[in-house]
Amino acid sequence: MLDGEIDVEGRTSELMLASGVLWTAVLGLGLAGYWFVALLVSVFLFPPWFVIGASSNGTISTKLLVYPLGIWTGLQLSAFVLTEHYSSAFAGTSPEFLITGMHPSFAAAYWLYWVGGFMTVTLAYGVYFRTHFLPDEEWDRFLEEVEETNAENETQDVDEPVEVSSR
Repeated sequence: MLDGEIDVEGRTSELMLASGVLWTAVLGLGLAGYWFVALLVSVFLFPPWFVIGASSNGTISTKLLVYPLGIWTGLQLSAFVLTEHYSSAFAGTSPEFLITGMHPSFAAAYWLYWVGGFMTVTLAYGVYFRTHFLPDEEWDRFLEEVEETNAENETQDVDEPVEVSSR
């Protein structure tokens, strides 16, 4: 099931449009005073960009959609929900307990959003880099393209007349 590929060829415009709609929704919700809903919606801004950026030859591995993208999204949503829960639960008072020395609402944001998100993306990059982010075939294709471009530029430089002005 996770060894499959999803064809995203030709979907870049749709993904970018979705991103724009989500940004507009976040802005509108925030201006209307629904900051928490806007925060939750903002979590879904990253997936379209991730799919575009992590695709290779018009496809993206389903493994990448589960880990890191699915785990990252779950961590972000959990962080925001727990932050809202604890900040509401202790509004106007101090909690009787701390989590790693922090207010529970901040600890949720710090450990899940910041550390959890950072570790998820960093580990995924290390685990999947050669397989999905930059496979050897893709790197070889890129090097060939650079060589062709350099060869074309050298040919143009030799063939083009150069004007020299004398003063």
